[in-house]
Amino acid sequence: LKMPAPIAYGLSRSSVYLVLALLALAYPVRAQGVNFTLLDINDRSIQLADFRGQWVIVNFWASWCTPCLLELPELQAFYEVNSTSTAVISVNLDDITASEIRPFVTQLGVTFPIALSGGQSVPDFEVKGLPTTFFISPTGQLVDAHLGAVNAALLTKRLITLKRTSESAR
Repeated sequence: LKMPAPIAYGLSRSSVYLVLALLALAYPVRAQGVNFTLLDINDRSIQLADFRGQWVIVNFWASWCTPCLLELPELQAFYEVNSTSTAVISVNLDDITASEIRPFVTQLGVTFPIALSGGQSVPDFEVKGLPTTFFISPTGQLVDAHLGAVNAALLTKRLITLKRTSESAR
């Protein structure tokens, strides 16, 4: 019987779980109100604080990122089903103009707001890779983050869990 690698190196099972828990917490999810103000692809201002009172999915992506492009239709599918209760805002991190990205987004059939960062980082959102999706509570608190592509089912499941957690905390 071959021992799993961590056990073979003298680590107890509880030590392995502790390390895994610490790694899970390494992605900073802060329980404070977050905000940004960016222009969308139609040169209108999008302010995250305007969406207080509802859950918000904030997705960061770039046009050169294949997983990002593959998840945009999934974000659209989620938005179409949940738009009355959950906002979706996608933040493009490319250093491109609205006129350059607008035809691309239109071709994909995206109808939720697309904000442009102009290639700059967005305060309060630590993006360690693309795509990255953040879950913002109705009170404006960043309560969860997901590094990697998402789909409509994952967003729905995670949001149900977050809503239950926030309701039980009241």
